[in-house]
Amino acid sequence: MTIQKDIVQKTLSDLEEQYVAFMVSHFEAWRAWADAAQRMADGEAVKPEEVPEVFAHEYEFTRVLLEMDHQKSFNWSDPRIRAFFAGVAQSPFYTFWGTMICEVAMRLSALFGVKTLLEIGAGSGNLTATMLAKLASSTTNLPLVITDAHPVVLENMSKLREQYPAIPCSTLLWDITAPPPAELHAVLTPPVLLYERATITYANWRSIENFSAFADVLVLGDYFNYTGELFAYDFIFEKIGAKPLLYRDVKTVLDACFTHHYILDAGVYEKIGLPNITLTIAWK
Repeated sequence: MTIQKDIVQKTLSDLEEQYVAFMVSHFEAWRAWADAAQRMADGEAVKPEEVPEVFAHEYEFTRVLLEMDHQKSFNWSDPRIRAFFAGVAQSPFYTFWGTMICEVAMRLSALFGVKTLLEIGAGSGNLTATMLAKLASSTTNLPLVITDAHPVVLENMSKLREQYPAIPCSTLLWDITAPPPAELHAVLTPPVLLYERATITYANWRSIENFSAFADVLVLGDYFNYTGELFAYDFIFEKIGAKPLLYRDVKTVLDACFTHHYILDAGVYEKIGLPNITLTIAWK
C-alpha cells in the first residue's frame, strides 16, 4: 500500500518551511535579474552593480557566454567558465540546496524503509560529500550507489569513499538518457530512493521514465519551469546544454510512472512568483 501524500508532507513539513523561507528571502529580486539578462541579450551594457548580488555569478557567466557566442568561440576549458561553476558550487543557495536534498532523502528513506540510496550525475562530488557526511552521522547503514556518465567522475569518487570507509558505497557508469544497465539493477536492493541535483537539466525530462524502472522514491533537485514562461537567461544558458525543463512535461511522466508527487517549494512561486521549482518528490 502506497504512503499517502499527507503523511509525506507532514514528515517534511519543517524542511518545507525552512526551504521556502530561504528561497523567498534569497531570490525575492529575481525579476531584476530577469530584466538585466534581457537587456544583456539585447546588446545593452549592464553594470555589475545593476544586478542583485545573489545573481552575481549568473551575471558574469551570462556576460562571458554572450561574448563567446558573438565570437563563435565557446570553450568549456575557458577559466572563466570553470570559475563560474566553482563559484556556484560554493554559493549559499547551492550549498543549502544540497543539504536540503540530502536531508529530504534521509527523512524519506526512514519513512519508506529504503534499502538503497542512488545518486545520479555525481559530477564534482559536492552532493555526494554532503550525503556521505549525513550517512556517517546517522545510525543507518544504508548502501550508497553513485553513478555518472563520465568515467573520470567516478574515478574521482575514490577519495571521498576513502574518507568514509564504514559506509557501503559503490560506483557505476550510467548515461541516464539510456535504460539502466543490468549491472545497476544487480547492486540495488529495493526499496530504492534516487536523488539528484541539476542532472536532468543536462539530459532530458524523459530520463525519469528510466528512473521508474527501479526507483521507488525520487528526490529531484532540478530546475523545472512551473509557469511555462521563459526568460532571456533560459535561452542564454541553453547554449551550454542547460535546456529549460517545463513542469507540465515532467508532470506527465511522474503521473504515468509514480503514484504521487509533490513540490516541496511550491510556496516560493505563491509568494514571489519565482517561475522555477527546485525540489520535487515522487513515490510509487
